Amino acid sequence: MKRLFYIPLFLIIGFACADNKEAMEPDSLASNSDSKWLLTETEQTVNGKKVWTPVNTLQPEYLIFRYDGVILNGDGKASCCSPKSLLINNRSYEIQPQSAVAYVNDCATVICAPCPVWDIEMNGDEMIIAQCQNPRNKYRRE
Repeated sequence: MKRLFYIPLFLIIGFACADNKEAMEPDSLASNSDSKWLLTETEQTVNGKKVWTPVNTLQPEYLIFRYDGVILNGDGKASCCSPKSLLINNRSYEIQPQSAVAYVNDCATVICAPCPVWDIEMNGDEMIIAQCQNPRNKYRRE
């Protein structure tokens, strides 16, 4: 009789843990490694109100989230001033590169304003990123 009780209990716990692990992984930002996020709007303050303003679509700007959380541009290169961690839907994830990272510039000559954490709000194929003092940006999954 006890076995009948424990089997469903283990199944419930197993499925609950699998859902939480998936939500914490940076892979949840992209369904595969070459998934891109297109910048579509920037938040601006107009007459004291915050509004979303469309960006120039003639020169698209992309972000790619690599499997280990490293943030790349559309050319597959990282910025010298990337964050150390991400706060994705109020869950913290520390970025730890697992393979070599190619950078846009020689990082020894770049002075970065400190912004160690990016706050990311995910909702389906839409993502909003807040980067310290910069305006928030809205992206759409490509």
